Amino acid sequence: MTTAPRVRVAHVGGYATVQDLGRRGYRAVGVPVSGALDRLSAAYANALVGNRSGDAVVEVFGAISLTLTGDAVVAVTGGHPRVFLEDVEVKPWTPLYCEGGRALRVLPTGIGRVHYIAISGGVVCERVLGSSSTYARAGMGCLGRPLRPGDVLELGTADPASVWNGVADSRPPEELVDAHLRLGEGLVLRATPGVHAHLLEDLETLLRGHYVVAPESDRMGYRLEGEPLRSAGRLGRLPSIPTDRGYVQTPPDGKPIVLMSDAQTTGGYAVALHAIPPDVDLLAQLNPGQRVRFELMSLEEAESEVRSYLERVERPVVRREELEYWG
Repeated sequence: MTTAPRVRVAHVGGYATVQDLGRRGYRAVGVPVSGALDRLSAAYANALVGNRSGDAVVEVFGAISLTLTGDAVVAVTGGHPRVFLEDVEVKPWTPLYCEGGRALRVLPTGIGRVHYIAISGGVVCERVLGSSSTYARAGMGCLGRPLRPGDVLELGTADPASVWNGVADSRPPEELVDAHLRLGEGLVLRATPGVHAHLLEDLETLLRGHYVVAPESDRMGYRLEGEPLRSAGRLGRLPSIPTDRGYVQTPPDGKPIVLMSDAQTTGGYAVALHAIPPDVDLLAQLNPGQRVRFELMSLEEAESEVRSYLERVERPVVRREELEYWG
């Protein structure tokens, strides 16, 4: 019988939580979806260790060090962090066989802001309304708070040798990794007109300008600095409407906020645009000061992109390459 190892958190140099793909069906009663900010990176981290795409992973802003009590297969995705097994540097975006007792360390490089650590068997902890995702504002989900040194996480049972035999030569699509490596060049955030676009007579300002990610950005929303929409100030607050991840709100100061995974379920700010999910994933990876510009696309194009994206999140397809040993 295979005994599942556990994970001990040795160090957190930033903000780390347990996330899956979120809790759905409760927005009508005011519960945010939460879940991974970069869903594709989380789904592919799981695929690389033989998990289901919706299994819980560790999401990290900054640095973290973890120790496993037993052997497991691990993968680190999102951006392009430095990854170490003990003192040996290994590759992100690839399966790694981690022997029990060895430390896994993830360090940011400035390429990407949020990273995902998947471990064979998946993190197993309290599920609230069908999800283990941590929503810290409500104390909901795994531990109900960010991870701290000394925390111990349970894992699902998985035979690491069998998992390794099945995933050792697995790699994510090259275009996904390349998209993360190019984030330093800025991001084109594709979107369709928002529900209040017709009320914003200077919407073109949003489409022709360049914006940068503000330091105040977090899991609830990414604030952007740049030329404001003056008409948003004249509109002020509007009657509240349902909101969701990817909505581009324009509060009275006219500076856009892109709602993210922990976003509120209703809001009274004008919604200028609806950014498409694959680009919101990439927006999550931008550090403060990095550039964003908006680009309109048709509803037909957006629907096609979203269908493809959802298929990849639900059923990530890995490629195979000649086996290399790392670590």
